[in-house]
Amino acid sequence: METKLCFSCVQYKPTSCFHKAKKEKDGFQYHCIDCSKKYHAKRYVEQKDKLKVQLKKYKEENKEKLEVASLLWKKNNPDKVKQYQRTSNLRKNFGLSMDEYEQMIAKQNNLCAICEKPETFIHHQTKETARLAVDHCHKTNKVRKLLCKSCNTALGLFKDDIGVMENAVQYLKDHNG
Repeated sequence: METKLCFSCVQYKPTSCFHKAKKEKDGFQYHCIDCSKKYHAKRYVEQKDKLKVQLKKYKEENKEKLEVASLLWKKNNPDKVKQYQRTSNLRKNFGLSMDEYEQMIAKQNNLCAICEKPETFIHHQTKETARLAVDHCHKTNKVRKLLCKSCNTALGLFKDDIGVMENAVQYLKDHNG
């Protein structure tokens, strides 16, 4: 196994612990990956404002190039895009992490909290079964439980109004059969 001396921590490490660098004689950077991470984290903290200005300027000057690269990456990584969107949606809309959502699914045995059945809605484009929806109070934004698309839609159409829902139940009792 080939080793190299890191100029920061002054330790010999396998070359697999170094980023590649074409311009260097041996083909590797002078600093190991761990030291490089520490350096960049420290540099970011020290020069945060300056780096933000530089990044903003770079994005403005390279807008088209970055958009093309982004579209290409999204096209080549649809599963990662889908996962990112799902995670972002949970965090932004409900304050939930993916782990918390998965824990809710496990606690409910992957069943709707109202009808106690699994989700059956199929997305037209992906042909995949939808995931259970996060139900929440629209007044307080407090997350309640997970619902199938049908039950979640029904609650939404009733605007979470218990009185109207009770009237609907009575209507069905009176006119069912």
